[in-house]
Amino acid sequence: MSTAIFWSAIATGTLLIGMALAYRNLVGPKWTGLILAFGAGAIICAATYQLILGAASEVQGSYYLVGMGLGAGALTYYFADRWVDKKGDAEGKDSETGQSGGSGVSILLGSMLDGVPESLVLGLSLVHSPQVSMAYIFAVAISNIPQGLGGTADMLKSGWPKTKITRLWLSVCGLSILAAALGYGLGQLLAGATGAVVDSFAAGALLVVLTNSMIPESLKDGGKEAGLSLVLGFAISATVALAQLG
Repeated sequence: MSTAIFWSAIATGTLLIGMALAYRNLVGPKWTGLILAFGAGAIICAATYQLILGAASEVQGSYYLVGMGLGAGALTYYFADRWVDKKGDAEGKDSETGQSGGSGVSILLGSMLDGVPESLVLGLSLVHSPQVSMAYIFAVAISNIPQGLGGTADMLKSGWPKTKITRLWLSVCGLSILAAALGYGLGQLLAGATGAVVDSFAAGALLVVLTNSMIPESLKDGGKEAGLSLVLGFAISATVALAQLG
């Protein structure tokens, strides 16, 4: 179980690196957009190679389970994001700008709906195979930095206090680490548990957060170079994934 907790902490802890970069204002809006685009490319790779294909290989022909997981993850994020927007309109607006920080909260919500299932699956997988997929850890860790950076920068821009933002990101990290421990425990109790549906759930949530939040924000701040940065993020993550397979 300690291994599951360790690797989950490594993968999700990079959210706090992004948060710290935003606090120190070390990255301008242009580079924030480009880094966000890079992370989006890494997430597309992780969703494709690590989550969807991994889930499809585990269900042994019952591909409808992957489809159900994708749909459930997408709908969960969609409705949760709408709820957060409505709540933000009432509680999260800056008194001077009138902004609610919707994009930042959407990215944070996506990080939670992505990170918790991913950590749960990580814990499950370590029961059946002690060897950690470094490509998977790399893709998750590298994509979390721009999520933490972009989400925090947007919330700061909208007047959110740093203490509240820090508590939110720490909560996401804590829930993810707890999910890894829970996944490991479930893997020991349920010998046939694979996490295929959980993987596809995470992929569904990720694809919606990419379309609704990360890619639009990266294009707005990073300009047309955001597309090149996205491809670079995908290429590097895919190279790491394929190198481990080889």
